[in-house]
Amino acid sequence: MNRKRLEQILDVSLTMFREKGFDDTSVMDICNACGITKPTFYKYVNSKEELLRHYYDGALETLIQAMDEHEPSNDYVALIWIGLSMTASRSIDLGPDLLSKYMILNFHEYTVTARYSAGGKQRTVEAIRKAQEAGQIRNLCDPEKLFMALKNLSLGLTLKWIMTKGSFPFFSHYGRMVEDIILPDYDAVLKQTGVDHRKKNRMRLPVIFMCL
Repeated sequence: MNRKRLEQILDVSLTMFREKGFDDTSVMDICNACGITKPTFYKYVNSKEELLRHYYDGALETLIQAMDEHEPSNDYVALIWIGLSMTASRSIDLGPDLLSKYMILNFHEYTVTARYSAGGKQRTVEAIRKAQEAGQIRNLCDPEKLFMALKNLSLGLTLKWIMTKGSFPFFSHYGRMVEDIILPDYDAVLKQTGVDHRKKNRMRLPVIFMCL
């Protein structure tokens, strides 16, 4: 498969989806814009809807790289947020209309939206465990169960965000909920890492993520 061709189809289609709307953009529109035929289009993707799946390509590599770069700081609270928020950030960036199409595709095919790889889950669960051992969070529930609770919370909040047409700042809401669940001890983080998140405009988890 010609990866550059697939990337062209993906880039062009997403631009057209945002400009014209998903329903008003046909496969032929995409083909004309890319200078390809329909048979060539279907060589790379099975349907227009499937293009939204390809939007998440490379998400795991980006996540692992971000966690690798941040882990030496031993700020496990921020590391947890990276693990929880990176895939969600791609979803929210799609906007409520395109994200709703992606959700509908998953509903039709009975698949889990924004499929979270075993590697990403494992790294985030490990960050939760280390945060517990270091005393950086007060919630000492089983790390894997805690991770699943946080991911399911993200999914539910994402659906609400879609249904309200993106009427609220997703990451501010999700960050506060994550804090309420994991119960960060920012005094412990400050003592161990020298980072005082609260001095930066009463920094919440989403702001921590944006500053990485």
